Amino acid sequence: MAWILLTTVLLNCKILLHTLGLWNTRFFRYFPLAVDLTIQPLLYLYVVSITGSLPKLRRPVILHLLPSFLLMGHALLVYVRVLPLDDLSEKSKVAAALAYNPVKEIEDYLSVLSFGVYLFLSIRHLKMYRSWLYDTISDSSYPTYGWLRNLLLLMSGLTILLLANITLDYGMNYGQANFFHWQLFYFLMTVIVYYIGFQASKQTTLSLPAAVITGKTDPVAPVSPEKLLQVRTAIEVLLEKEKIYRNPTITLAEMARRLDVSANVLSFTISKSYEKNFRDLINEYRVEEVKDKLASGHLSHLSILGIALDSGFNSEASFYRVFKKHTHRSPKEFQEQPR
Repeated sequence: MAWILLTTVLLNCKILLHTLGLWNTRFFRYFPLAVDLTIQPLLYLYVVSITGSLPKLRRPVILHLLPSFLLMGHALLVYVRVLPLDDLSEKSKVAAALAYNPVKEIEDYLSVLSFGVYLFLSIRHLKMYRSWLYDTISDSSYPTYGWLRNLLLLMSGLTILLLANITLDYGMNYGQANFFHWQLFYFLMTVIVYYIGFQASKQTTLSLPAAVITGKTDPVAPVSPEKLLQVRTAIEVLLEKEKIYRNPTITLAEMARRLDVSANVLSFTISKSYEKNFRDLINEYRVEEVKDKLASGHLSHLSILGIALDSGFNSEASFYRVFKKHTHRSPKEFQEQPR
């Protein structure tokens, strides 16, 4: 988060060089601030780091930042070459010889592309995390990152504005006589800087599963073998005798309270004893009950959906999806198969 905040601040410094007249001074002419391609991958890496595990990225982290490093290297080269010169026109000639403007134009186009690609990846990653959170464990002890979704929406607006500004500048030469569109862009950037800073001040260290996105938890709670057996026996009582899975809103935290153990201990026990997570265990019992009821025919007065709701499912969509996941058949196909 700190690196994202620093990058957005540096991006805002670019406009200050012009509005304060510093661009026309010897020291700040061609000052290297080629960070346009940095914030997008940093945001994506941050989303991945707090909702999953960085080592599980398909590419090494450094490769995501490589284009930014290359562009910054070119900007530094230009700055070092022009810094000894006093005359601004001479500086411009040297910069032109080093293809400063063409490279900046390429950087602008790549910025739009990078914003689009990494925003898509970030939004998809966050959506997968939230899907895991609600559909897999239904555990309110994990953060939902609503503020991060808002940040991605702000970044989406910034991307659209950036695309519009570049189109106006390079397609219509609007930027030669007007600067309002870039003032609007940097105003939104300033809003994002304050929003990131405010949210960063409220963040605390969080402990998340190492494989959140795959749905495969990696519990680390220390539980003795005796405690493990005790908790497993209590789980079986709740599931097989009290049929707690029939409660459509049951959560890991609520079940832990019923067993008088912590959520971490319960999650650890389920993973070690059943080799699955809490939500899969609950849904497995629900599916088995639906199968028994469909096979017995005792509830023929109820529809398939009615039987599913009676067994603990809370929606038709989730029932059909979970049933097919566990049986590889639709409920209708299962009902019509010969006994």
